Amino acid sequence: MLIDDDSKSVESLQILIHTYCPSMEIVGIAFNVKEGVRGFKAERPDLLFLDVEMPDGTGFDLLRLVEPRNFDVIFVTAHNKYAINAIKHSALDYLLKPFELVEFLEAVKRINTNERAKQINYDVLLENLNHSIPKKLVIASSKGYEYIPVETIIRLESERSYARIFLTNGRVIMVSKCLNDYQNMLSQDTFFRIHNSHLINLNHVIMFVRTDGGYVQMSDKSRIPVSRSKKEIFINTMQQFIS
Repeated sequence: MLIDDDSKSVESLQILIHTYCPSMEIVGIAFNVKEGVRGFKAERPDLLFLDVEMPDGTGFDLLRLVEPRNFDVIFVTAHNKYAINAIKHSALDYLLKPFELVEFLEAVKRINTNERAKQINYDVLLENLNHSIPKKLVIASSKGYEYIPVETIIRLESERSYARIFLTNGRVIMVSKCLNDYQNMLSQDTFFRIHNSHLINLNHVIMFVRTDGGYVQMSDKSRIPVSRSKKEIFINTMQQFIS
């Protein structure tokens, strides 16, 4: 089902689905939240292409009005950085208008069929939307999804095309996303890219040491090097952070 107040976006999705997704059937089209809820209850679609901002509300409003949430969603949005950040934290898919064929096909390919995980991911999304800074990060694995409170993340470290997440309980989680992905996802008010290979949570910084090339000591007793180009920026950032 396509729920989007942008007629051009709807037309593009129709063409792409008919051309590249022959196994999909479009069971309904709606141009606002009210029509979308009514159409959803009538058709019970397996997948929604859901606009974020519509005249009478948002796609998130629609999610709050429908149950059970055992369907897939690909959000469609023109901008709204805040909404995109919340969607990313929840490990859900989105298309940024104007989207291209490759992006569309990749989003469709990633559709997850685990119904329980879907329900929980939407719950996490709706919870994160209640806060200016998302409270939970969804980590996908071969077994399913793990929901990590952002405040428990001490630091992240790059591992080639992967990243390791270090938590306050001593756990280390290897994830199949690069450090840049998490830098874009996590709040720049709290997380700082102190080195090409390290992203740290400023709440867990214990000490900055100028000797030995410069490093910070974290709450897990790790020593993280500070790149030369980031030293003064880091010092200024920490002063603003604690003030």
